[in-house]
Amino acid sequence: MGEVHDRPIIGIVPTQDLAAGRIEIRDEYLDAIVMAGGTPLVLPLTEDTGVYETLFPLVDGFVLSGGHDIDPARYGGDASNDKLGELTPMRDAVEYLVLSYAYKYDVPTLGICRGMQMMNVFFGGTLYIDLADQFDGPQGITQDMLKHQQTIDYSEPSHFVDIVQSSKLGNLLQTGRITTNSMHHQGVCVLAPLLNPVAFGPDGLVEAIEVKDRSFMMGVQWHPEFFAGAKKMGCIFASLVDEAGLSAIRQQNGRKPLPIVPPEARAGAWPEVGRRSEG
Repeated sequence: MGEVHDRPIIGIVPTQDLAAGRIEIRDEYLDAIVMAGGTPLVLPLTEDTGVYETLFPLVDGFVLSGGHDIDPARYGGDASNDKLGELTPMRDAVEYLVLSYAYKYDVPTLGICRGMQMMNVFFGGTLYIDLADQFDGPQGITQDMLKHQQTIDYSEPSHFVDIVQSSKLGNLLQTGRITTNSMHHQGVCVLAPLLNPVAFGPDGLVEAIEVKDRSFMMGVQWHPEFFAGAKKMGCIFASLVDEAGLSAIRQQNGRKPLPIVPPEARAGAWPEVGRRSEG
């Protein structure tokens, strides 16, 4: 094992429990990063953007974890849909900020379940608010036949996923088909133009995405943290941590606080990372 400072720092966006006034993260996320050789850092959720101006330059990679539904106002969806689950606006805003920073500075990022959906929304795509209500796959497999919200333990796979073998994910997994767990009721509807779809469920639903012009920005609809370490999906976290190590080397001579532009200053919906000042 390397020295502590040799282990890339992976910032994890947690789940927000509004009723209890707390943030939460499952041990599986932390364990997956540790087993891959990284140092997990759970990010706070706060309106004080100065916190992120200070934190982000210290982070070598990000994980957007699973969680609640994304506000449909962010992608032009119907907020009155009665299948819509609980929303966490603060988390939406922080994840947008993470993705703005990660894309601008090519910081390796892995989106898991909701995290993959947020990637699609951030880059301009849309979501099905509820798969059972809105989506039937082109192969005629209905949501009654394929349950995306499994009732068995999360450590057990529930359906197969076909992988585009020429993709980064395909190269990592070294197979054209894997079995995955599944615990979501939303999914990618219109794919953002900057994303490549690199895995599909039996019903044709997009199950993994990659950003076309970055070294490692990947999203998976399933939860690979339950199959991490020496198991079949540990390579996903290992690749994230390896890429984060390379990112740390690239950035080691230029880390400084980064300005965050508030929405009112640019007529936007969310804050975003500003341009790094020169000199």
